Amino acid sequence: MRNAPDRDDRGAQAYPGRVIKVSCEACGWVAITSQPVNDVWREHEAGCPAIGGAVRHLPDLPPLRHRLLPTVNLCRHRLARRQIAVTPAGVKKYAVMCELCGRLVG
Repeated sequence: MRNAPDRDDRGAQAYPGRVIKVSCEACGWVAITSQPVNDVWREHEAGCPAIGGAVRHLPDLPPLRHRLLPTVNLCRHRLARRQIAVTPAGVKKYAVMCELCGRLVG
């Protein structure tokens, strides 16, 4: 049987196989760690020597992969009047919609 990892062991391996860089803009402190980033930052924030306190440097995010949207084919609406309801008084209600794309037009 394998021993289950302790709770502390799981927290120490928050980023297995890679490291994260955390830095403070106020005092220039830098940490390269595989520990949970918020825990490392909290520890620095409590003892930051900078006047006014710690300021966490957040690096710019990498550009997002843009997926091109499919081409838009405009519909040449062919309008049709469809009965949608009959009121208790016997009056018929109609909607104008396109026969080709099904959109309500008016």
